[in-house]
Amino acid sequence: MLANDDIEVAFPILSENAVLHDEQLIEVIRHRTLEHQMAVAIRRTVSEDVSAALVEQGNERVIRTLLQNKDAQISGTTMEFLVEQSERVDSFQEPVLHRRELKPEMAKRMYLWVSAALRKHIVENCGLDKSEVDDLLEQAAMASLETTSDGAGESKSHELAAKLHEQGVASPDLMIRALKDGEVRLFVDLMAEATGVRHDLIMRFVIEPGGEALAVACKAIGMSEDEFKNVFLLCRKARPSEATNLKELAEAALTLFRDIDIGAAGEVIDRWKRDSGYLAALRDFNVI
Repeated sequence: MLANDDIEVAFPILSENAVLHDEQLIEVIRHRTLEHQMAVAIRRTVSEDVSAALVEQGNERVIRTLLQNKDAQISGTTMEFLVEQSERVDSFQEPVLHRRELKPEMAKRMYLWVSAALRKHIVENCGLDKSEVDDLLEQAAMASLETTSDGAGESKSHELAAKLHEQGVASPDLMIRALKDGEVRLFVDLMAEATGVRHDLIMRFVIEPGGEALAVACKAIGMSEDEFKNVFLLCRKARPSEATNLKELAEAALTLFRDIDIGAAGEVIDRWKRDSGYLAALRDFNVI
């Protein structure tokens, strides 16, 4: 009765009382307020069933609080769901990566959409080596290339990009217009012509979450800050999920773009032309 009362009465009961059974807690979670759910999420003892009930309610704040509760138990099935949700909800990413229940194969999937700092955490703490990480990005880039083109369209896009580059009209404005029109394939081809970098590496620039490589490439070809910001935002929108904190991500990417020296950016591009050490070049450049 006290656990179902108004939150002023229920909070200490829900957050501290050890005699409540899972069935009672789940009943409160399903039928009472957000504040009641928060009180359950911070308990010292949260079973897998109670965690699943909290996650089922779908409140971002409650789920993040649950993930930050080191004493909570989270089942493999619930973790799988939260890993998938972390692609859409950025605030889940860091607490998910610090959960003891996270398996290496889950961390591998998250590598494709988390920030540079969290990618470093995955490599250092989740059993991935650098070559395996490069393979993951390579596979994602190739898959994205396949979905953005068919045989005839791909050939025409290549030809058009080469012709525009030869005529000297493959400007940043044209690249931005291509992205605005949803022509990701044409953008990739135009960037490949401008930088001399392989198409699959350019696609990595589009799909990687933090925009580090995209910033390097755009700086190397002389884009302005406003042009890079437009490109970054349009590339983010081209990805399957939309970030919940796009403004903050854009500001971070723009800060990185400002800090990059154009000469050093050109050196990284030259290295990418010689080999596919995508991440190694960024690490040596101290971008990640």
